[in-house]
Amino acid sequence: MNKSAYFLLVLGIGSALILACFLLPDQVAQTLRNETQKLFSPVLRTADKPVTFFSRMDSKLKTLDEAQAEVEKLQQQVAELTVQNEVLADKTTENARLREMLGFRDASPYRLRACRVVSREPSSWWNTVQVNVGWQDDPNLAKDQPVVSPRGVVGKTGNISRDTTEVILMVDKNCSISANVEGTHDQGIVQGEGNFEEGKPRVTMNYLPKDSQVAMGQFVVTSGLGPYFPAGLRLGTVIDVPPIKNEYPTFGLYREAVIEPTADLNQLDELFIVLGPKQGDQPGTKPEANPAPDTGSAQDASPAPGASTAPDTSPAPDTNSAPNANPPGVNQ
Repeated sequence: MNKSAYFLLVLGIGSALILACFLLPDQVAQTLRNETQKLFSPVLRTADKPVTFFSRMDSKLKTLDEAQAEVEKLQQQVAELTVQNEVLADKTTENARLREMLGFRDASPYRLRACRVVSREPSSWWNTVQVNVGWQDDPNLAKDQPVVSPRGVVGKTGNISRDTTEVILMVDKNCSISANVEGTHDQGIVQGEGNFEEGKPRVTMNYLPKDSQVAMGQFVVTSGLGPYFPAGLRLGTVIDVPPIKNEYPTFGLYREAVIEPTADLNQLDELFIVLGPKQGDQPGTKPEANPAPDTGSAQDASPAPGASTAPDTSPAPDTNSAPNANPPGVNQ
């Protein structure tokens, strides 16, 4: 038998069963339906398993895709929030630094010129920096003026150009500052040495008295003995007091101390150049109030112009006395 014959046979048997279900009595038809259901139920369950499996897999795949998309979205949000957090942290730090500088400027007894570091060469990292003010911005700028931050002395001004000024850092060998140990009368010279210890440049205070009792932890401030640095500017903290050495250059006559600058010289942003005392502290401003009494005295003398003819006659005797004064001059 060919396939067509098998198909017709199965079709006929199925049609006969269906017709029998309608023609047979209800009880017999119900029994036949039950038996047919029992016969084909395993087949139906077996056929339903792949359908159920693939439907569940499809739902799981959809859930995984949604979860992956949600993860990517959350990762993008985390990255954006991280950037925003870093920006806010930088702004907070800058705000605190600027507030500190404003408070320092207001409390300082000196005229301060604010400036910002605009250039710092890697080859001269511990020697000099360039700031964004020059003689065009302030004609009072001069060489060797102190450069400070709210934490302490940074260095001094060097060459001044039209738009920028060189700042020689206090750790440079070319920067020497007269100083004393705070709370004592021990005076010396703070000078940079440029060499490094533990990644930091070395600053020493030389020519201290041989019997100086300087100790670690004491502050070193400017003494005001030099022509440019006023007294009281904080330079650093004593971190080491080496034993006296009987060798060049002190030959055991002086003591030295190692200083750690209080200003962070590795991170320099905004600085101040000390131009001098504030206007109210300058003695030259007080005499300017004298013209008022001077004008008053002029007005007091002005009512006497009517009598000025009398004084005008006095020059005649003055001129007469002049010739009388000449002979002694000749005799001399």
